[in-house]
Amino acid sequence: MMAYKFSALLMAALLPAALWAQSQSFSLSEALQYGVEHNTKVQSAALDVEDAQATVDNRISSGLPQINGSIDYQNFFKLPTSLIPAEFFGGEPGDFIPVQFGTEQNVTVGISASQLIFNGAWLVGVSAARTYVGLVESQQKLSEQEVKQNVETAYYSVLIAKEFESLLQKNIDNLNKVYVEVDAMLKQGFVEEIDLDRLTISKATLETQLANAKRQTGVAEAYLKFSMGLDMATPITLTDALPSMQDADDAAVNANNYLNRPEFTILNTLVALNEYNVRVNKAMYLPTVALYGQYNTNAQRNAFNFFSSGEPWFQVGLVGVKMDIPIFSGMQRQSNVTSAQVGLEKARLDQQNATQGILLEIQKTQTDYTNAIADLETQQKNIELAQKIYNTALIKYREGVGSSLELNNAESTLYGAQGNYIASLYNVLTAKTALTKSLGNY
Repeated sequence: MMAYKFSALLMAALLPAALWAQSQSFSLSEALQYGVEHNTKVQSAALDVEDAQATVDNRISSGLPQINGSIDYQNFFKLPTSLIPAEFFGGEPGDFIPVQFGTEQNVTVGISASQLIFNGAWLVGVSAARTYVGLVESQQKLSEQEVKQNVETAYYSVLIAKEFESLLQKNIDNLNKVYVEVDAMLKQGFVEEIDLDRLTISKATLETQLANAKRQTGVAEAYLKFSMGLDMATPITLTDALPSMQDADDAAVNANNYLNRPEFTILNTLVALNEYNVRVNKAMYLPTVALYGQYNTNAQRNAFNFFSSGEPWFQVGLVGVKMDIPIFSGMQRQSNVTSAQVGLEKARLDQQNATQGILLEIQKTQTDYTNAIADLETQQKNIELAQKIYNTALIKYREGVGSSLELNNAESTLYGAQGNYIASLYNVLTAKTALTKSLGNY
């Protein structure tokens, strides 16, 4: 009974951990969506958008009515002294009589308000702040695009790593069969022991490569989780298979949305912001007009009896309009306008240069992808030919008309062709993601 209770408690304790470590399955599209929602870089970009919107609200609020209240209490334990000419009271000219005016206890309660009527810099600044929000939103889209590219590359890396594992395991299985055959031939005296030793070395090498490949697969899966924003301790299962070469080719060639790349929007927005900067500095020459008002009520006592009824309170109120007219700033405003115009010209040059760079990137990624496809086709033919050579060498060896050295060379050629195929496959898929990104298809 005690053993049963202990087992039940142990299962209850381990159950949350088991649920926490439950494997999650992802297709490529699901992995991309998960990355956009959970990657910390994208989440940080979303917070930047919120901050930019708060900047717009702050800029707008500075032109809305500003209302403030105040309470000022003063206790004059020593009243201020003023000097009055003595001749006012029949004294000698040049002499002064010290007198004290006022009360010991004073309270002033007031409210003030102001409203901006016209300020050119404020009007332009609000429009610039809204444009800045668009810039930050484009930067968020750029972050999402980069995350998608990283997730897709990592997803393919895991699939390729598993494909390499599969090839190595297939080679080991085939080698084990040959090993059994050669071992039997050795016992019958048809081959030398060195033939079996060579197979033993090949088998050990392949098993070591397989163990290394499995560790590399673990690293690839960890990078995929990191790119997606998935907890590293969560087991992951990929449901999509490696795309065929034709599938990848069609997916890239049909992408033609490069004008919608967030980089284009960012470049245009930066030019617009510099145009606003010129307008803001030119607006500094314009006057600023503001309406303001104030109302105060004041009580003066010799005792702290401000809450007593019947005691007098003295009121004062005013409204006014104020105009600040810039006249001369020592050429500071002019230099600011010149600097803003220089910044605008630089932004336009950067836009032109970056646009040409994007077009160059597209041309390069298209060339890289075409070359990668051509290389993959070559490697596929090579691996087929290497497999044919290996099969022929194996038949000749079994029939006693081929040497173990010839079989070993054919085996090395096959393994090299397989390695080249895996590398070429990785190049094709990474070239595809680069081309997809350059064409604005994420």
